[in-house]
Order: sequence, then structure tokens, then C-alpha cells
Amino acid sequence: MYEVEVKVKVSHAEIKQDLIGNGAEFLGTEEQNDIYFNSPERDFSKTDEALRIRSVNGKGEITYKGKKIDTVSKTRPEYNSLADAAEMKEILLALGYFVSGAVNKRREIYTWNNFIIGFDSVESLGEFVEIEIGLSDDAGKPEIQAETSRIFKFLEKYGLSEKDSITTSYLEMVLEKQKS
Repeated sequence: MYEVEVKVKVSHAEIKQDLIGNGAEFLGTEEQNDIYFNSPERDFSKTDEALRIRSVNGKGEITYKGKKIDTVSKTRPEYNSLADAAEMKEILLALGYFVSGAVNKRREIYTWNNFIIGFDSVESLGEFVEIEIGLSDDAGKPEIQAETSRIFKFLEKYGLSEKDSITTSYLEMVLEKQKS
């Protein structure tokens, strides 16, 4: 599956209030604790890939994210599977993978106009909004570009544009902040 995603650093208040006023459906709040792994064979930070175990309200999921397909969004192939987080961590460590970092956040999730909208409060980084649309593996470039454009058109309402899009992952931001 392709995850067409745009992330911006912005206060939640205005966008959330507007969405609720326009009929957005609240899906819930999640406490997400992510542990990212790197490979002994190739450095995922150099190949633009990600392998993570996410614990959400006590339930585990493993995710592989492939390379981003453009420079203005975070669109990439993504594969997820439910997993026992503690056991999966031990399996990956036994196979030689190693922990590269962790990200903890609280996400309020809404759906509106076929968008999944996450209002993220990320530990040590602040507030972000992520807008996502899932597309099938056989989605073509025109379909992906059309959905990316639709997300940016939505963000224009709040004075945001492509220049505000952040393609850096939360993990990269957390690691950069730890360096300084």
C-alpha cells in the first residue's frame, strides 16, 4: 500500500476546531511509542527506509516503510502487521538489527473527506498535523500526485503550502535535537 502523507508543524487549535465544525469524525486518541531499528546490512537512514515497532495503547505493530517517492510529501510504500511488541523486538535484536531511536507521541485521529488527520503532540518536538490517504500498491503516479495536491489544497485554507511540508521523520528530528 502507498501512504500519501503530508506533515506540517502547526498548532492544532484552528485546524481541529474547523474540522469539527465541518463534520470531521473523531476516531480516538492513541499513545504511540515507537522503537526504530536499523539493519546490520544497510543503513536505513541512508537508504530512506524505516523499520519500527509501534506500541499503541498496549498493542503492537511492526511497520516497514520504503523510500519516499517525491520531495514534497512523505509518500512511500508501507507495510504493517500486528505483532507482540516485546517479542518482535527480541526477534529483531536476535537477527542482528539494532535500536536506532525512539519516538513517543500522543495522536488524536480524525477522518474527514477521505483524509485521516492526526494531531500529533510529539515528546520534545511539539505539535504537528499529519494528513494521510491510503492508496493501493498498484496506484500510479498520476493518482498519487492528485491525492498529494488534494492534501495541499486542504492545507491552503490554513495558510499552509508545500513549503511548509516536513519530509523529515520524527525520528530524524528527535535524533537531531539530541545532538544539539
